[in-house]
Amino acid sequence: MKPCLSRSTLAGLALLALPLMAAAQTSACETALQNAAYTLGANPDEARLSCDIDRAAGIRDRARQIYGLRFDSMVEIIDTASPSGAAYVYNVLADDGKLTLDARSVPDGKGPRCRLQVPLAEDKANELTTLLSSASDPSVPGYGPREDVTINPDGSRSVRLVFDSHDIITRAETAVGARNFSRHSGSDDPVSRLNNLVIGIANVSPGWVCNAS
Repeated sequence: MKPCLSRSTLAGLALLALPLMAAAQTSACETALQNAAYTLGANPDEARLSCDIDRAAGIRDRARQIYGLRFDSMVEIIDTASPSGAAYVYNVLADDGKLTLDARSVPDGKGPRCRLQVPLAEDKANELTTLLSSASDPSVPGYGPREDVTINPDGSRSVRLVFDSHDIITRAETAVGARNFSRHSGSDDPVSRLNNLVIGIANVSPGWVCNAS
């Protein structure tokens, strides 16, 4: 007879496998980026976007393990590295003509598990719809430039390139179908403004409920 593994042993093996899976994903991503950089006609930004989509999927999977499955949303925003150290998943759901924000913290290991479920005010819902329409424009790239954009008092823009990017990955149901985007948190375009709108609503909401992990 084969020896039976205890649940604790299986859990330990699963935890050991996580860093290996992350390392494999990183290695595959680096290979894809190198191939795109040295292949004639390849688009490196498409490879970067694909890598970020895979990274967001890992965070989404951790959120599902903690909070359970989510229904398909019209907007999903995944903040890969918030100031608190946790990742965050933000879903905007359409329910009977009303928009609801479901936000969840995803700690990397131990840390508080926090969730927010709040309806969007009508003005915010209208603003979100307008930004979604702008994001459906084919001229809006999937992978945005890694730059900090500051709007000056006179309305001009100051742009600074960044090398250590705080990445936010967005999936949106637009008029032309589902689109994926990756942005540096300090950038400024319709996708960044959509991200900032949703994250800003969550940041000022008093409705967060937290539990220790």
